[in-house]
Amino acid sequence: MTIPNSEDFLSAGSCLPCTPEEEKDTILELTRAAEANQKEGDLYYVVSQRWWRDWQEYVGFDWFSEHSSKGHLSSLPRPGKIDNSKLVLNGTDAEGNELDLQRNLQEGEDYTLVPHEVWKKLLGWYKGGPELPRKVISEGNIDKELRVEVYPLCLKLIDARDDSQRTIRISRKVLLVFLLSALTHAIYIFLVI
Repeated sequence: MTIPNSEDFLSAGSCLPCTPEEEKDTILELTRAAEANQKEGDLYYVVSQRWWRDWQEYVGFDWFSEHSSKGHLSSLPRPGKIDNSKLVLNGTDAEGNELDLQRNLQEGEDYTLVPHEVWKKLLGWYKGGPELPRKVISEGNIDKELRVEVYPLCLKLIDARDDSQRTIRISRKVLLVFLLSALTHAIYIFLVI
């Protein structure tokens, strides 16, 4: 049976309905490619650990064994929408404003980090959010080490004239010149408004 106009039913590039094994293989391949080519400035996304564990169980994935559950047909239900709402302080934001993460979240306990391509694939399959992108930065003077900056520097500017507030989020790696430029721009906006 053919459904008329079914091309709009699934988004372009979607492989739904995927088997759990196909999902696992796709995510493993995307993760390996991203980690092999990781560089400063790449985006990673914060994902609720609770949702991530549900997905891992659904696809039969065991991080300790790459050959886990080969041919395994999951009897577990497919996870629902990605729900990162418990990770943020200020709720969900549909307007693209950067959201503040809860303080003291622990990677592997409260959240996991996934590369940009993995996030896009999971979001295409499961929908949900909110999106919580974070950049890869390098640390160290001699032996540079790449890591995801989960908590960028957050500066709150308060205009004493009317108590209006503006928050600037900026990487700790940014040069002082760029920080001064961002502050000058924010102060200018206060004066114009």
